[in-house]
Amino acid sequence: MVEIDLHCKIDEEVFSWVIFLVRLLVGGALLYVAAGSLLYSREFLYNATALGWPMPVPVGLSLLVVQTGLALLIILGWFTRLSCALSVICAAVSGIVFFAADLNKIYIALVLLLITSLLTPALLGPGKISLDYKHAVRRANKQFRG
Repeated sequence: MVEIDLHCKIDEEVFSWVIFLVRLLVGGALLYVAAGSLLYSREFLYNATALGWPMPVPVGLSLLVVQTGLALLIILGWFTRLSCALSVICAAVSGIVFFAADLNKIYIALVLLLITSLLTPALLGPGKISLDYKHAVRRANKQFRG
């Protein structure tokens, strides 16, 4: 059997722009969900109480604040992989509270779409248009100063 060794040539600039746009759109979607939950905070906190959470008001509000912070970190590209991984968990939990644990088809589609879009920067990294990249360049220049 003949072995074929193919390599994929990737334009790093285009890759960085695509990852930046993915981060921007996902972060914007997370901010939109968090803002919607904050605007309807009464229902959100009522659902958290109905689900039997201990201390539903502080836990529910801190969940939304954490989700907002993670969305901003994703947009800026700072701690991108960790932020994306934590955002999957945070978005799933806030979705469960927002929909009062009613796992309908729209919620499942939303979570699946959100998870797939968050996995892209989580697995491939933030790209050149990010604070992570700027920090890595700064550290590399500092390390190799001779």
